[in-house]
Formats: sequence, C-alpha cells, structure tokens
Amino acid sequence: MNFDWLIIDGYNLLYQDGALNGLRGELQTARQRLVRRIERAAPEMAPRITVVFDGREGGRDAAFDARHLEVIFSPANRTADAVIERMVSEAKEPERICVVTSDRIEAQIVSAAGASVLSCLEFIRRCDAAEAAPGPRGSRKSIEKGSTLGDFFPPNLPNK
Repeated sequence: MNFDWLIIDGYNLLYQDGALNGLRGELQTARQRLVRRIERAAPEMAPRITVVFDGREGGRDAAFDARHLEVIFSPANRTADAVIERMVSEAKEPERICVVTSDRIEAQIVSAAGASVLSCLEFIRRCDAAEAAPGPRGSRKSIEKGSTLGDFFPPNLPNK
C-alpha cells in the first residue's frame, strides 16, 4: 500500500476481527485492543491513521492517540460512516486515502469520491502478516512463566 492516510471504520473492523470476538461485552477493552493492534501493525500502510467510531458526544479521544494514529468518535447526530465520507470528500487528494471498511454502501461512496477501499478481512490479514513478520514489530515474544531476560535478546550480541 502506498497511501498518505488510512481511515478505518472502527466498529466495522472490530466486529470482524476474530481475535476480539470474545470482548463484545467489554466494548472499551475491545476498542483499546483494536487500536493498539492497529498501532503496532498498520504504520507501514500509511504515515497517518485515523480510526473512527460511532459515538454519542463526538470528538477525539487523546487517550488512544499515538504519533501516527488518532481516534475520533462521531457526534450523536452523525454516524462514523458519515464522518469518514466527509473526511474523504473534503480531502485535497482523496486518491491518497485508503478507507478500511466492509460496509458496501460506504465503500461505494468513498470510492466515488476518489479513495481506495480495503475490506476489513483483508486489513486483518495484513495486520496478522505484519505482526508475524520478523523484525521489531513481528519479533515480539510474550512473557511466559519461567521466561528469563535472555529469552528476549538474541545470543552473541557484540560487546561495546
């Protein structure tokens, strides 16, 4: 992918991510895990990432924000879809935007405005691949009982 901005339909992605299915009753936790997963896996897809959730009060949630990622909630009188569609239609270069959604109507609207669309399932597949890839993002090991500090660093590091 070679886009400047990745706009993600938050709940649309959340409800299609099998890793988060068990958290549907714990919406705040599920949102946090989804945003952290995006934060880890998606920076290679675009330098700017916006996750849009339906909301009651609207606005940004700075608690979720990272250097390259922002989370916003739609106002009570608008859907996340409407917010995303407006972002795309008001963009100077909509062709540099990719919208992550599996909502067919939303996909058609943002495509007509010039943006590209990536299905949620394809985005999840790319996140899985990015998390599994070797390197700083994909080489994370979970801490298990009995782990030692040496388990997390490669042997034979040169002494300085």
